[in-house]
Amino acid sequence: MIAWIKNNASLIITILVIIAFIFYCYGCEPKARSLVDVGKLVNRQELQLELDQIISLAQLRMVDLDKQEQLRAVVLQNALILVEGQPLNPLGLISAIAAIYGITQGGSNITKVVKSKYTIAKVNNG
Repeated sequence: MIAWIKNNASLIITILVIIAFIFYCYGCEPKARSLVDVGKLVNRQELQLELDQIISLAQLRMVDLDKQEQLRAVVLQNALILVEGQPLNPLGLISAIAAIYGITQGGSNITKVVKSKYTIAKVNNG
């Protein structure tokens, strides 16, 4: 048996190297750094999922920006109508009043929250 192994050593080594290479190619898939978590390595499918998620999130935010710009355009259009001296537009007046009310309520709510957090922090520290 040992004589046969000595005679066919190059063939045996070649077969073992080929088998090891096949296991390496099959078992070790290529990985890259994640788009979300830089310390994590992901494969191609996971990277594509992360990319699709980021694109979907960006599209949702673009839709939100479009809605805000449309509301802003309506308010500005109604303000221009009032400035030009045309007859009073009830829709423009209502939207202007609603915008002013929303801004004042948001500001007062924010002020109350900030003041209460400041007093809580002052009581806890002092």
